Amino acid sequence: MEINSPKTFETSDKAHADLFNEMVQTLLENDNGLLEQLTSHTQDMNLHASEEEKKKWNDSQIYKITADNGMQLINVSADSKIFDAIKDKGTCTFYAASGVEDSPSSSNISLRGMQIVGQNNIGSGFAVDIAGKAYSFYYNHGHTTITWTPLPSINDLNKWNGSQLIKITNDTGGVRVSVDAADSLLDKISETGKTFGTFYSVAGAKDNPSESSARGFYHFTSSDSNNKGTYGWVIAIDNKNNMFTNYLDLNLGWQGWRRNLSEADQQITWITPRLLNGWKQYSSSALPIRFGKNALGEVEINGAVRDGALGEVPVFVLPEGYRPKQSVYYVGVASSLGTSGIPQYHRTFITNDGRVCVQLSSNSANPTEFITFLIKFSTL
Repeated sequence: MEINSPKTFETSDKAHADLFNEMVQTLLENDNGLLEQLTSHTQDMNLHASEEEKKKWNDSQIYKITADNGMQLINVSADSKIFDAIKDKGTCTFYAASGVEDSPSSSNISLRGMQIVGQNNIGSGFAVDIAGKAYSFYYNHGHTTITWTPLPSINDLNKWNGSQLIKITNDTGGVRVSVDAADSLLDKISETGKTFGTFYSVAGAKDNPSESSARGFYHFTSSDSNNKGTYGWVIAIDNKNNMFTNYLDLNLGWQGWRRNLSEADQQITWITPRLLNGWKQYSSSALPIRFGKNALGEVEINGAVRDGALGEVPVFVLPEGYRPKQSVYYVGVASSLGTSGIPQYHRTFITNDGRVCVQLSSNSANPTEFITFLIKFSTL
């Protein structure tokens, strides 16, 4: 803009003409001064916001999340509830004093947090108390309080990272490996590789330690390139409460099942045989004739008989499972009656088909008046 200078006023009355021209000059100077200030103001960017700045301000956070000083927007006093203070608010920060009723922290600990809201009466967020414990929370339509969930701490993470990370059971506490009748127990567990685990094998499964079903543990400490166990052990307990162990050596293979014996295995269930060929119990109360087998497969025969026939005819016959692998001889005490007190003996033969035969007696006067047994042999 340019301000034009007016022409000088001329008249015969010079005094009035000069007075008028001085007034016009003053107005002209004022106009020029105003023009300079206006031009300076227009060109001064410090005094004017650009369109870019206006857009930035218009796009900025209009709704306050914090107070003007940067602290929390909402303060919850001890006699108030966090839920009541924030449920009708949008996204915001808050402070809850110690003792607030619906705080997840102890009554003597305050906390600070933030909520995010996407819809009315639906919010979620997090809070951290002054003890360093963190929590997430949420509330929904119709809720009357906040639902808090503690977040893991460093101590929690260290505890979990230091725990058993390899699964020993399945997710419901059952076994990790199930072995069907068509499977090999030893193959199935070794295929799990370098690990520790549990198993169940049905009765009749290949490589079972017994004829019954079994449950147990296994542990392989090394594996081959196919992740198949090469060194390790397995412990199995069948449904009759018998315990078995086996060991795998890469160079030797599986060493074979070995049964662990207990005090119960030392107990013998005694059986009274059916006597044959005229033989009778010598005394059913003092020396009853009987036989039994322990867990090692050892058969014991004890007691005394009388009055039967000597030779290859049996006193009684042992059932299958109680017979020696090969025939055995036994020399025992016979009656001394009629021999002036001289000790006498008898020879008994036990065949692998179970026949127990008193072949001869040294007492010719009373050969079968008293025949004793204290015999022990293995069936394995």
